[in-house]
Amino acid sequence: MRSRNHFALVLLAFVLLPLVRLTAQGGSGELRARVVAEGGAAPVNGARVDVLRAGTLAAVARAATAEDGTVRVRVATGRYRVRLTALGFAPRELAAVEVREGATTDLGIIALVVRPAELSRVTVSGEADIVTLAPDRNQYVVKDMPAVRGGNVLDVLRNVPSVDVDIDNVVSLRGNSGVTIQINGRPSPLKAQQLGEYLASLPADLVERVEVIPNPSAKDDPDGSAGIINIVLKREPDAGTSGGMTVSGATTGNFTTGASVGAQKGKWTAFGSLSGYRTAWIRTDNIHRDNFAVSPTFLDERARQDTRQYGVTTTARVAYQPTARDEISFDGLFTSRVEFEVDSNVYRNLDAAHAFASANDRVTTNNNRRFNLDLNTGWRHAFEEKGHRVSVDARLYRATEQGPLDIKAHTLAADFSRNGFSAVEDQYGLEAPGETFVKVDWVKPLASWLRLDAGYKGLLQAWETLYDTQVENLGTGVFGPDSNRISNFTFTQRTHSVYGVLNAQAGHWLLQAGLRLEDAATTFHLRTRDSTYDNHYRSHFASALAAYNFTDNDQLKVSVSERIRRPDPGFQIDPSLSYTDPLNVSRGNPFLRPEYIRSFELGYQHQSGTVTVQLSPFFRRTTDAIRPIRTIDTLGVATRTFANVATSDAYGVDATVGRSVGSLTGFVGASGFRQVSDAANLGAGLSADAFVWTARANIAWRVSRTLDVQGLVTYRAPQTVEQGTQGAQLRPSFAIRQKLMDERLALTLRIIDPFSSATEISTTIDPRFIQESNRTRVIRGLLISANWTFGKQRKQHEQLPDDPG
Repeated sequence: MRSRNHFALVLLAFVLLPLVRLTAQGGSGELRARVVAEGGAAPVNGARVDVLRAGTLAAVARAATAEDGTVRVRVATGRYRVRLTALGFAPRELAAVEVREGATTDLGIIALVVRPAELSRVTVSGEADIVTLAPDRNQYVVKDMPAVRGGNVLDVLRNVPSVDVDIDNVVSLRGNSGVTIQINGRPSPLKAQQLGEYLASLPADLVERVEVIPNPSAKDDPDGSAGIINIVLKREPDAGTSGGMTVSGATTGNFTTGASVGAQKGKWTAFGSLSGYRTAWIRTDNIHRDNFAVSPTFLDERARQDTRQYGVTTTARVAYQPTARDEISFDGLFTSRVEFEVDSNVYRNLDAAHAFASANDRVTTNNNRRFNLDLNTGWRHAFEEKGHRVSVDARLYRATEQGPLDIKAHTLAADFSRNGFSAVEDQYGLEAPGETFVKVDWVKPLASWLRLDAGYKGLLQAWETLYDTQVENLGTGVFGPDSNRISNFTFTQRTHSVYGVLNAQAGHWLLQAGLRLEDAATTFHLRTRDSTYDNHYRSHFASALAAYNFTDNDQLKVSVSERIRRPDPGFQIDPSLSYTDPLNVSRGNPFLRPEYIRSFELGYQHQSGTVTVQLSPFFRRTTDAIRPIRTIDTLGVATRTFANVATSDAYGVDATVGRSVGSLTGFVGASGFRQVSDAANLGAGLSADAFVWTARANIAWRVSRTLDVQGLVTYRAPQTVEQGTQGAQLRPSFAIRQKLMDERLALTLRIIDPFSSATEISTTIDPRFIQESNRTRVIRGLLISANWTFGKQRKQHEQLPDDPG
């Protein structure tokens, strides 16, 4: 009851504080301008005009230009920045605009630079609700979003349309977990759940924006069946010296603190951040299995996982411009984390009459340590010819995850009291992925309407895994190896690739065609068996895009691309037995082939002053799709492995509508698609045909200049998958933010999983067994964070000539 009273007092304070300040409103004035296309007097209709208070990211007013390009906005007196964005034009920002009481400030004619051929990159700064659409990607600015304050990168992704994060922190795009995650445009070599754990170690306050690229061009790395999600971290300081501090705490035991500082002086730019965190959560798994392999038997399993993590993250960037046309940069990212985990499993076996047969438990204690080091250096040069530039980038990535596991199992009586030990085991695991690459990108205008992008990338990936299991002889107390659960392998992948992409503008048309050629060689060496599996293959990846701007605000497009998804060298390839639950084990398949994906997408985009609309029908065919397959033996042990199914087709539509109405801003989105898998090559009963749909709403209400309220709700309908079904998911969250001290201090209250709905229900159906699983992550709670910023307002960063942003 006391905690509820405290919660009510906190909410009351957040609401009353801005109301006290509402009486302090001053006079007002008017801003006036006319927006035209550069090089002529053609007006830009529907350009979005945001008026932002100086020194903040908060928009106090928003309007759209009329058919003649004119716009009028009334605001309170003061100093502002004015930002202009329009489809097909480069964004522009005016600083130090003064509005006086009762007067009209005429900004005159503002020319926007046409940028139709720059399909590969979009850069717009703004507050949280800005959605920027480009022919090849969507961009979502999240740096000022209340719903992610005090959280991590996964919380950011949950707020992005078409993106989902499941209970195991696996990220998916349009229902496909084969998405490639990039950090500042560089793909992460980590896979699936390990990648999710890494993203969970990055604070949300580091994120500037998220770019979603569902159908990438040949210029982008071809990995990932669902496209690319590029997470752009903050790397540029404000003018002079600036920075900020964040501290947050939650009722779940989570705690985060961090600071960042940047400086810009002359030819030098520097930015750095340091943060530390503690996270804690509980996950429960309830499993019921009907086993028909020999005679009907039944299993009830109850599992609980208690996890605590302590970590630190630091980032750094230094850039130097020795000349007006050259820049040399260095970027570094380091994370370190210690994890303590206790898994408790209780098994109850029933006979054919559902009478008690036996019971046992298994307790696993895990002490894990992880670190990630990502170092990048680059050089960029802009030639005298407009649009002609070259860049060279090099990367060194190293990571390690290691730690011991202590396992103790007991036999149980019917009342679940322990009779004695049934097994004692010690395990040690080590995973060490690494990556090194060098790439060169060259951009050359061939004519006023035609541009060539070309480049080369050489990549070396290395992965080492050691997994050792020692089992105690309960009679003698001596430990010995379990040969079935010892894994020791290395995996290397070398790729060389070249690409060329032509970009053209012809009237209202934007055209792009590209081709990427790749030579890849992989070696999987299993030391425990002295076995080596080599695979050398060559691939080509074509892409094409055509977009037509039939008005200044409306665009139709069509795009096609080819991509690849390579097997995970760890759990998907390694044939060694792996488990912490002896009745649910996993074994990889070293003969897995890569998936090849061909995607086709139509699109309609509309972007005006207050409305953003996107409608994207799509079709995706995957050949040799990698899918998990479960089997059960006569002892009741379920084994998960992986296999290539012949084809998997997905076709449907993705829609997002964003709207600003007065003080309300937000978007609603939905995806619906049919997925058909042909697994006849593996046997009967494994193919699937299902319709899947998801919906999402993200609404922000600006109660006053200093008070924001935000709510997010996502829903995924039940669906049919290979060998079973997955239940529906509903995940709401809410946040309220109060700004103080001339908006330099922000206090945010987040309500996480208010209805305890972080649950995943699934059913596996096979002629020999039926298994039902109910998994819940206990994360319900309140999180309060404080964020303080200092320094001067952001100015336009001095870029190299013809730099796209």
